[in-house]
Amino acid sequence: MGTYVTFKLTTKTTRSEFDCPEYSVRRRYSDFLWMRHKLEQSHLTHIVPPLPGKHSMKRLEHFTIDFVKMRMFHLNQFLNRVARHPVLSCDRSFQIFLTAKASEFASHRKSGYGFIHKVEDSLHNLAAGVMIKNRPEEFAAMQAYIQTFSEKMANIDRIAQRLLKEQQDYAVQLHNYSPVWTLWSSCEGQGLSANLEAVAQAVNKNCRAVCSLNEECSMKLVQPLREYSLFSNAVKDALSRRDAMQIEYELTMEELKRRRDEREQLKISDQSNSLGAWMGKDPNEVKKDKEEKLEALIQSLKKQGDQTCDSSVCANADLKADWERWHSNKKTDFKKTFSKWADRQMDYYTTVSCNYIVRHMQ
Repeated sequence: MGTYVTFKLTTKTTRSEFDCPEYSVRRRYSDFLWMRHKLEQSHLTHIVPPLPGKHSMKRLEHFTIDFVKMRMFHLNQFLNRVARHPVLSCDRSFQIFLTAKASEFASHRKSGYGFIHKVEDSLHNLAAGVMIKNRPEEFAAMQAYIQTFSEKMANIDRIAQRLLKEQQDYAVQLHNYSPVWTLWSSCEGQGLSANLEAVAQAVNKNCRAVCSLNEECSMKLVQPLREYSLFSNAVKDALSRRDAMQIEYELTMEELKRRRDEREQLKISDQSNSLGAWMGKDPNEVKKDKEEKLEALIQSLKKQGDQTCDSSVCANADLKADWERWHSNKKTDFKKTFSKWADRQMDYYTTVSCNYIVRHMQ
């Protein structure tokens, strides 16, 4: 039997749709994946917050305390983002995820997605293979922005990872550097020995400061940047689903136009040489049957086009609202992250400078 980690979730709420004010359940990472997929499936053009990658922290073993703590932090952040969303937070699957007991939750996971969802998936997969013709300018601008943003975040993430690796190597060098001064001090007389030992202690304190800074860098800088790199993919997915809905509408309208043209041609056509006439039917009856079938198909396509159009209008409004909300949250998150990291860097350099200044005065 495989080994896995479960996370305890405690939910406190005053919402009327919940039966109790507080719930406590345990969930696996795969349960989070299921819930996020359900949110994407039920809210096609809402931006669903990303989950931390399953193997995003390669340098940590999956069951170490550091890995589990970091995963807990980001899963909690994911849940808070969903809980603050005015639409996603009301989703039935999200409520079940937060409240259902283990056996009840397992039955929900096994219940599948249903026939309607499978039909929707097949339609969107079909639409995904067709090039969109008339994407609105505002969504084209979103597409261009998120592509540029994604590339920039990927570059920043790579640079941040490289800088963190250099800082970690620097900490190792400092760790090996301090004993050299200590050994030297043991070989000198009393006057120089004290100064050399003071340098060794300063280097040792500097090493501890660098190690502390590196740990915070991974949690408070590198991971938030990586989250927004994943967020850019979530935005791209929402835009792609919106495009799929528009493509579905365009394909329906093209088919409707083709069938209407076919109806006009049928009105002036001669059915004397049609298959039905060859089988002994009256050519007029053959034409009438074809007209009735064609009219029924046209009405069905018209109805489908109206429904798709209405859905697209709602989807566009949902995506635009989420886009504005995402931009606002992004601005707040980046400002908070960079301000805190700048303050932390200042504290680090102040601490290191004081270590050497004090030793120099002594």
